[in-house]
Amino acid sequence: MSWNRNKSTSEQLMVDVLAESKQALTLDEIVSEILSRNPSALTGKTPRNSLYSVVYRREKRREERGLQALFNTTTRGGATYYSLNPKGLESIGERILEK
Repeated sequence: MSWNRNKSTSEQLMVDVLAESKQALTLDEIVSEILSRNPSALTGKTPRNSLYSVVYRREKRREERGLQALFNTTTRGGATYYSLNPKGLESIGERILEK
């Protein structure tokens, strides 16, 4: 995966996977689907942790800027499931700027 401070390719891939899914998915399921589509997208030793880090940092930054979260999370049976938040779709993949 190429690294770019202004855009998040891995976040965009996660959005694409969730948009095509009819249900909420765990990070492991999302990573598996991303790697089946684009094997070079997440190349670290722990792709799940890498994706979580990107999502966590960008969602935290959105919250600090007063923007809607891009992902909804629900916890069931000790697992966290991710789905798209329709209200947060305007900030997909782009740099999150201050208000």
